[in-house]
Amino acid sequence: MSIRFAATCIAVLCLLGRAWAQTPVDTARCAAMMAHHVLHDGAPVGCERLSVVRFSYIDFAGRRHDDGAIVVLDAVAPAVQRIFATLYARRFPIAKAQTLEAYDGDDAAAMADNNSSGFNHRAVKGTARLSLHAYGVAIDLNPMQNPYLTRTGDTVTVAPAGGVDYLNRRDHRPGKAERAGMAEAVVEVFAENGFVAWGGDWDDPIDYQHFDIGRAAAESLVSLPPEKARQAFEDAARAYQHCAAQYSDKTSAERRQICAARPQN
Repeated sequence: MSIRFAATCIAVLCLLGRAWAQTPVDTARCAAMMAHHVLHDGAPVGCERLSVVRFSYIDFAGRRHDDGAIVVLDAVAPAVQRIFATLYARRFPIAKAQTLEAYDGDDAAAMADNNSSGFNHRAVKGTARLSLHAYGVAIDLNPMQNPYLTRTGDTVTVAPAGGVDYLNRRDHRPGKAERAGMAEAVVEVFAENGFVAWGGDWDDPIDYQHFDIGRAAAESLVSLPPEKARQAFEDAARAYQHCAAQYSDKTSAERRQICAARPQN
């Protein structure tokens, strides 16, 4: 982690205090996750390996909220808190961030409500393959501003439907108001904290809201004891930062193209 980045995170967290915390998923929350279809039998991780990251955020009207919450794998929780501390420091707007129990595990409902989220034991849409959300190592950010696109022949489906207004991905356009909350502005923040994969780089589907750590990394982390997993993930994030620093003359996209493809462990 760069000295400037670390100082920003420490300053923000110290200022906000109790609004920012990482806590294990307790028995009551675990039961709620099961009851609300967020967690099912046979999940690749159980409640004992999940953490709730709580944070403050700024909404699209510039108002502060102290109720942000996201469930992630314990090994990535410190990095996730750094990510949201940086977004807060930059006043990057977030519409809302509630755990998926509020939506009975329904990803489409959470997207329609423009909710940013993490853990959800579900398959990749349209497949039987487990989503990386089921490992607690994927985050969806502002689904309305960062829609999910699928293509069938010549037809492109946009989810949520309101995301059609954000198919043009430029935030600065002559004669138009600046648009905030789009993932492109913070892709590097996620990458520097180990979330090196961004769905906006995909061809079909294109998932602008989605960030993850990669499937091989996810499977490795859940196979390790918690402390070893946390250390391995932090080492991977530092390796990415070291690589990116060597290419400071490149664009953010070029740095990710070079460094995210390198083995990080």
